[in-house]
Amino acid sequence: MIKLHCPMAIAKKAYHHGELRESLLEAAELLLEEDGPGGLSLRKVGRRLGVTPGAPYRHFEDKDALLAALAVRGFERLRERMLAEEDGSASGEERMRQAGLGYLEFASAHPELFRLMFGWMPSRDVPELCEAGDAAFAGLRGILEDCEQEGLLTKSVQEAGLMAWSAVHGAAFLLIDERLMLGDQEPCAKGVLALLHEGIWSGIAGRRT
Repeated sequence: MIKLHCPMAIAKKAYHHGELRESLLEAAELLLEEDGPGGLSLRKVGRRLGVTPGAPYRHFEDKDALLAALAVRGFERLRERMLAEEDGSASGEERMRQAGLGYLEFASAHPELFRLMFGWMPSRDVPELCEAGDAAFAGLRGILEDCEQEGLLTKSVQEAGLMAWSAVHGAAFLLIDERLMLGDQEPCAKGVLALLHEGIWSGIAGRRT
């Protein structure tokens, strides 16, 4: 990846309050994907944007606050991606497949953010992070609840959700850590899901839709 680092040549930009926070998060995510959480700092984010060193601190108390905001934003986007193809007229099996594909595609596109969301432990309670995580999986629960009402599940919603999430989540980490081999094919979200979906669905549902 080509990086252009020329802080002396960057003019200080003027941002509206809300716009600066969003721009800081966008810059922070780019730095996160480049260098991981260890290479991220509020000063680096401010430098990337060309704002004064103190500007990021008006929005984030410290690095932990920035990381928490990134994780919250990540869960919100994960939910959107899982439900991006949501179609109430599709079969329960197809809706589950689309949600699983969205999960894998998000992880593949944002590996360091994905690791942060599930592997980072904040130094203090962050209620909005728990809420964002719960909301991200509420969509999956909704799909499974619909499947249950249609008489498709052989497991409870909780059991089916745990089985499906465990399989896809584990595959997501294998995918982004480049631990998967699919013959001569380059591992990708669709290829991985094609291998997983049949086993997941047959394990939680009594019949195909």
